[in-house]
Amino acid sequence: MFGVERPHWHPLPAVAQAIATGEPWLLAWALQSAIPYRLLAQKSGISDARLDELYRGAPVSRAELAALAATWKIEVEQVMLTLPAGALAE
Repeated sequence: MFGVERPHWHPLPAVAQAIATGEPWLLAWALQSAIPYRLLAQKSGISDARLDELYRGAPVSRAELAALAATWKIEVEQVMLTLPAGALAE
């Protein structure tokens, strides 16, 4: 009864599944985190307009990824695993 171990749940498989079914990476993470875009913009410091550009496929900078990951309380590397080819700005 006490000390029942529960398996550690991780968001990456759910996000990967959403992306595999056609969701953009940004939307998949936003939906998984349950943080609305307006709040995501405020907490990450990335404007609504820029989030819309990222949603539409604009390349994302490493600084933007770091801000998003911090807002979602995950490691940047986890977000990078879900980016499509060419999505990371040089």
